[in-house]
Amino acid sequence: MSNHEVALSFAGEDRAYVEMVARFLQNHKVSFFYDDYNAVDLWGKDLYTHLSMVYSEAQRYVVMFISHHYADKVWTNHERRSAQSRALIEKGEYILPVRFDDTIVEGLLPTVSYLDARRISPEILASKILEKLGRPIILSKANAVPAPHSPALCGHVVFDHCSHDGRFELGHGDLTFESRWGGAANQSIYCYNDAPSIRGVAEVPKEFEFKALSDVSTLDFTSRTRRPAVGQFVVLQNSKGFFALLRIESIEVMSRGDPSNELRFRYWIRPSGDSDFSNENG
Repeated sequence: MSNHEVALSFAGEDRAYVEMVARFLQNHKVSFFYDDYNAVDLWGKDLYTHLSMVYSEAQRYVVMFISHHYADKVWTNHERRSAQSRALIEKGEYILPVRFDDTIVEGLLPTVSYLDARRISPEILASKILEKLGRPIILSKANAVPAPHSPALCGHVVFDHCSHDGRFELGHGDLTFESRWGGAANQSIYCYNDAPSIRGVAEVPKEFEFKALSDVSTLDFTSRTRRPAVGQFVVLQNSKGFFALLRIESIEVMSRGDPSNELRFRYWIRPSGDSDFSNENG
């Protein structure tokens, strides 16, 4: 039997929606199979055999995201057949269909009830999976929701640093950085290394510009927290060893008379794995 309560089966073209479902399930401590989150475990395995086991031996359910892309692909059809072989001997439901369109899928009866991804958000769908598992969202803490997220490898962020426990997620896959913030003043804010995806946080000296950032790995990452000021850089290293550079642009604090609790920063992630940001465009 698999260690996963739920296995997500989908076509790559539908990944954007499914990844948001996966992030929600992860925040609610569900054990599930999602290929991007299990990439290291898959490495070197005979995928034909291993995926057959994953989709035929999930502890509770396979959530099948149906689309014309799904019906056309060799691997998704392999996953479907593996799940259906288990469903054939189950006394209760095993396959939970979710539809992106009205594509007919072999072996799935038209009378089987499904959820429509065209009408509900990924977060609502994930909350319904939790209900199906007997862990409705009302039993969870209200802050156990995914942080706001910018999947791009560089960009500008504006968010409420008093919401979502001060969390904001940057990047994607192995290049994910969940930044955490708190204790804001008018000109500075604490940045923490508490998130599981973050190995360390370092503060760049105030006088440093891009040209001085040729090797951020030499900075001091040994404290749990740093307090960068407006205009200053902070560096995050994630648990995969990649680096992200963030520059604080502005901080607003309502308790000090500002109209909102707003943090603005610009960020850059190095996908090459090196620590040289000296050539970034400031």
